[in-house]
Amino acid sequence: MINYFFFPESYNGADLTSIKSSVDGLNEAMVKKDKNELFYEDSSFYLIQDVNGQFLFEKLSHSYKDLTTRVIPSMLRRMKHTTVKVVDNITLLDTQHSGAWVNCIWGLFSVEDKHHICSFKFFCLNRKDIALSVSNGMNFHITKSFLLGKVQIADNTMEQISNLGSGSDFNKVLKAICQLDCYNMESWKTGSFQLRILQQNYNVTISDESDTVKRNPLLKQQRYFKVSDEIGSQYCFYHLKLDNIRIHIYPNEFEKVIYVTYVGKHLDLR
Repeated sequence: MINYFFFPESYNGADLTSIKSSVDGLNEAMVKKDKNELFYEDSSFYLIQDVNGQFLFEKLSHSYKDLTTRVIPSMLRRMKHTTVKVVDNITLLDTQHSGAWVNCIWGLFSVEDKHHICSFKFFCLNRKDIALSVSNGMNFHITKSFLLGKVQIADNTMEQISNLGSGSDFNKVLKAICQLDCYNMESWKTGSFQLRILQQNYNVTISDESDTVKRNPLLKQQRYFKVSDEIGSQYCFYHLKLDNIRIHIYPNEFEKVIYVTYVGKHLDLR
């Protein structure tokens, strides 16, 4: 779980354009949030005043009426309420909300970092970094939604990944699957699956099975895996080589989606 705490006080003294950009980003993040992300507010937005006593929402309403009458009220209603005042104190947040992977503050800051978020773009990058830092075999069924955009993991494969635990084997598998997803997101939008591009541009060691394996009924059957309920089972001859581990995949040409169908030891060659 990742917690985000709205910190309107950080907008004090900032230019209105920057404030609007940050609020719009927060609103977009809430629309596109994962089920394992929570957003909190402390009812302070309408109370924030500048040194001259003018309320922040009044200043915004002069330039961005729709922001104060529609966007912000709707956004605040969708947040969870916290009775603890939101301040720029991560140690305090970690003490009060210790169950989260990371507690973050959303506002306007001089520098965006793991805990301080100003924009939707950084929100997307940051959540992936957080998920990478906490992922292991046991929680990958949760963190994969933060890490993968298109690649799908077959049901049986999730159990195989879970069995890897939290050691180096899991880290190797995670890195390889993330590279597959980068290829799937960036380079395989049209046309056929391109093994060469995946090898050259994404530093993935992958190959097809030999004709000897494909002609042997027993060896061929070992590479027959369930892809999904819709697709059923298919022969999955493409495989990534990670030292003692193999990852077999099924590139679905119709969907332009790669399915990971097996993670485990090297399958028999004879």
